[in-house]
Amino acid sequence: MIRTRVARHVVGDNLYFGHRTIADLLGGETSTGLMAMAATGRRPSDEERAVLDVIAVVLTSADPRIWPLKLTRLVSSFGSTLAGFGAGQLAMDGHSIGPWTAGAAADELVALRDLVAGRIEDPDAVQGAVRERVERRPRMVGYGVPFRERDERMEALRVQVVKMGRQGLLFWTLQEALSAGMMQKWQAAPNAAIGVSAVLLDLGYAPLQASAVATFLNANVFAANAFEAAQQREPLMQRLPDECVDYIGPAPRVTPRASGQ
Repeated sequence: MIRTRVARHVVGDNLYFGHRTIADLLGGETSTGLMAMAATGRRPSDEERAVLDVIAVVLTSADPRIWPLKLTRLVSSFGSTLAGFGAGQLAMDGHSIGPWTAGAAADELVALRDLVAGRIEDPDAVQGAVRERVERRPRMVGYGVPFRERDERMEALRVQVVKMGRQGLLFWTLQEALSAGMMQKWQAAPNAAIGVSAVLLDLGYAPLQASAVATFLNANVFAANAFEAAQQREPLMQRLPDECVDYIGPAPRVTPRASGQ
């Protein structure tokens, strides 16, 4: 027996979290909305859907030199789009890279909120809580930008947050204060993970839901690389030249028959 709230097939339609897909969702729901429902179980509002669309576009960084995408292409090169897509998702299971890190970044902001303890309107209370979090934390999920001074995705998200009038919301305010503190103390610039997590927390998502939604909305990045690589079937992806491989280990064993004994 499968216990689920996700879906049920009924005569003439399919239920998705209690909504009829043909009668209720068709013509009114979007793919980003359906992805968000997969994690939250509730249908997003029009305002929420617009925010999700912004996140989906901001997170579209599909350069195949990024190592989870390189892995995606490596596996897909043997001809299977789905195998490569799956491999890329598994590569992001953790707090090192990719949109799944949004949940860990969200945990940082929730912890900061708890330190502020309802005094968000008091600048001294916010700064004191930020100093306490930052002082012994040179490394924090959501901070650090490889190979460049700023994360262009974070900068673009900040512009969109202001356009949508969401810059004064609780978690975005805390994120901006924390980012200023991390930059001042450790010269660690914010990356997209901390910005996306703040936006999703302000939508009412829990940290784990933030991880899931950010990852679901980023599926296009992996799909594009998986599909292209599966069509190309690049030979160099399937087998490295022998001169590029060094074997480190015990010498091969020789059987008595092969040695003439």
